[in-house]
Amino acid sequence: MAKSIYNLFLIGITLIILPAKSVAQTADTLLRWKEGYLDIHHFHTGRGNAAFFIFPDGTTMLVDAGEIGESFGPGQTLHISPAYPNDSLSAGEWVAAYIRQLMPEGRKPAIDYALITHFHADHYGNVTSTSKWSPSGKYRLSGITAVAEKIPVKNLIDRGFPLYGFPTDLRKHYGSDSTFFNYLSFVEHSTRQGMKADTLKVGATDQIKLLRKSRNYPTFKVRGIKSGGSLWESKTDKTYQLLKVEDIFRQGWFNENPLSLALKISYGKFDYFTGGDNTGLDNYETPPWFDVETPMAASVGKVEATTFNHHGNRDAMNENFLRGLSAKVLIQQTWCSDHPGQELAHRLGSKSIYPGNRDVFATYIHPETKVTYGSWFVNAYKSMEGHVLLRVLPGGDQFRVIIADTVNGQLKIKNGFGPYTSE
Repeated sequence: MAKSIYNLFLIGITLIILPAKSVAQTADTLLRWKEGYLDIHHFHTGRGNAAFFIFPDGTTMLVDAGEIGESFGPGQTLHISPAYPNDSLSAGEWVAAYIRQLMPEGRKPAIDYALITHFHADHYGNVTSTSKWSPSGKYRLSGITAVAEKIPVKNLIDRGFPLYGFPTDLRKHYGSDSTFFNYLSFVEHSTRQGMKADTLKVGATDQIKLLRKSRNYPTFKVRGIKSGGSLWESKTDKTYQLLKVEDIFRQGWFNENPLSLALKISYGKFDYFTGGDNTGLDNYETPPWFDVETPMAASVGKVEATTFNHHGNRDAMNENFLRGLSAKVLIQQTWCSDHPGQELAHRLGSKSIYPGNRDVFATYIHPETKVTYGSWFVNAYKSMEGHVLLRVLPGGDQFRVIIADTVNGQLKIKNGFGPYTSE
C-alpha cells in the first residue's frame, strides 16, 4: 500500500466511523497492539536509544533507555538533539509514559525483559548531582532506572551480570563513573525486590521467550547473537570468543561499543536485527578486531528490517554488514548532528552493495546535517523525525512502518508506509 493510500485509509476511518472530535483518539487506537502483532516502537526522545517491543502473545521487552545531557561540554561543536517532545519529563519518564499508553489492553504496565546493550549514557542513563533519588534512597533516576521506577522490570539482561569482568573488572575500571555504579546499585536493590538479572546467553533462543501463549506462535523466536566478546556462529551453531582481552584492552582502556549486545528476532518469514553500538570500521588506524560487523552479519543473514549500528556513525554499517543483511527497512536511532556519517549515507543507497529497494527512517536528523549533506541525502530518507513503529502482521508475512509524534503527551500517528512483504 503506497504512502498516500495508507494516509487515506487512516483518514477514511476517522471520517466514516467517528465524529471529528474523536480523530485524535482514533490515531491512538491504531497504534495499539493486537494479539498476533509484533510491534517494535523506536522512541524519539532526543536523548538516546529506547525501543519497546510487544511480542505476538503480549510479552514485552525494552531494549535500552538512554539519557544523555544537553551538550558534550566545552570545546565541542557537535549538537545534541533537543529533548523531545520537551524537557517537562526526563527521557526515562517519557519512555515510561509511552509504554503505559502502549501496553496490551487490560494489563498492568510491566516490562517482561529489559536489555541494556552496553554501558554508555545514551543507552542506559546519565547520573548527575541533580538527578532525582529513587524513593528507596538506593540509587538516582536516569535512563533505565527512571523507567523502572515507573514500570516494574521483571527480567534485566546486560553484557556482564553478575561478575562484570570482561575485558577487565568493570567495577574497578569504571571507578569514577557515577552512572555505572548507580546502575549496579539499582540492579542489586531490584534483584532483592524480586527482579531477575542475567547476562545475555549468546546463541540461546530460550532466554527471551513468549511468556503467555507460546504454543500459538511456534515460528517466533529471539536469538542472542552477540554479547561482549562472544559471538554465535550460525554455520556451526556454536559460540566462540570473537574478541580477546589482549587485543581490546590496552594501556588501561577499551571501547564499549564493539562489546554491545545483539539480537535477531524472527516471526515466520520476518527477521529483525538490533545491535546497539557494534562497530565495523576496518581501515586507517583501526585494528582488524574492531570490525565485529562482518562476522556478525555472517551469523545473522538476511533480514527484513534492521536498526543502525552505532546510530549510523562513520565507524559502523560497513559494506559487509549491509550486504549480509540486505534489509528492506533500516531504522536509525539518532541524537547527534554527526548521525549519520556521510560515507555511510552514500553506502545506504548503493545498489552495488545489495540490489533492491530499501527504505530508511530516522528518529531525528539535525537541520544542519540536512543542509551540509544536501538534497540527495534528504531524499534518501522516508522520514527524518518521529517515533518509528515497525508493525509485523500476524504470521510475519507482511509488515508496515508507522511514524508517530507526541501531541499533548500522547502518541499520535503522522504517517505510514507499506505493506512490505517478508521473504
